[in-house]
Amino acid sequence: MTETSTAAAQDTLGRPAPGINGLLVIDAENIRARYDCYLCRTTEGPVHGPDQVAAFVADVKTAHNARCKEIHS
Repeated sequence: MTETSTAAAQDTLGRPAPGINGLLVIDAENIRARYDCYLCRTTEGPVHGPDQVAAFVADVKTAHNARCKEIHS
């Protein structure tokens, strides 16, 4: 499995690059997923298992934005 550093999505000051608000990480080998929000600096998940990962991926952005609505508006 190829690992990608979040540093690739950051500017030279360590901030997320413009237009990148979060990162959805899916580990297909271990069947797990998580969402890292760069705006409020929180993590959703991780979740494990094929059904849980599929449901998480389908809903995480909407669900997360609802939880930190003030930050994302």
